[in-house]
Amino acid sequence: ASPTTAPSATAALLLKPSPEPLATAAPGAEPAAASPAAAKPAAAAAPKPTAAPEPPARARRAGEPARIVIPAIGVDFPIVSVGLDSQNIPIVPDHDVGWYNLSARPGDGDNVVLWGHVLRFTNAPNRPAPFARVKQLKPGAQVVLYDRQGTPHRYRVTRHVRVTPDQVEYILPQGREMVTMVSCIGDKIISAGEVVDMSHRLVTIAEPAG
Repeated sequence: ASPTTAPSATAALLLKPSPEPLATAAPGAEPAAASPAAAKPAAAAAPKPTAAPEPPARARRAGEPARIVIPAIGVDFPIVSVGLDSQNIPIVPDHDVGWYNLSARPGDGDNVVLWGHVLRFTNAPNRPAPFARVKQLKPGAQVVLYDRQGTPHRYRVTRHVRVTPDQVEYILPQGREMVTMVSCIGDKIISAGEVVDMSHRLVTIAEPAG
């Protein structure tokens, strides 16, 4: 999929719990949040992606993101390129950060959309969830994306937004350089090891530093 294509309007935020509870709390995990990867949007409501304006030639040469570093919360994770499956359901890596490859790349001058788990998996309790502590980030916290050429792209957190599943505008092209990190948040997400509430999402936005 080309990063010059607009994301599906329901791809990252219209999430529902998966049939089986994939994630659970473990020592060091955030017990009050659930992963966007453990959920699926309603396939019938998902429109096909539509073309976005073609970026300048220089922007098209920008490398795909390969690694994310957030020093304030100890994040240093690979980034995996992901898209949608045949039912327009997001494909999210189990233990790494996913870059939605229908969104922009660092340096494209538009919205770079990332998502990841906030809870560890029961079959890998010692592997930390990449976005477990994203909600703790303060405005000004540094976020660094390294592309596949090793070039760093530096951003600063500007805000958190608590949204409902229909507020898909945050993952769409914005016409300016930014990073949008999507995870889930709530007070009663996990009960008896099962996902029971996916009513809100946490969108964390970072903008170019300097």
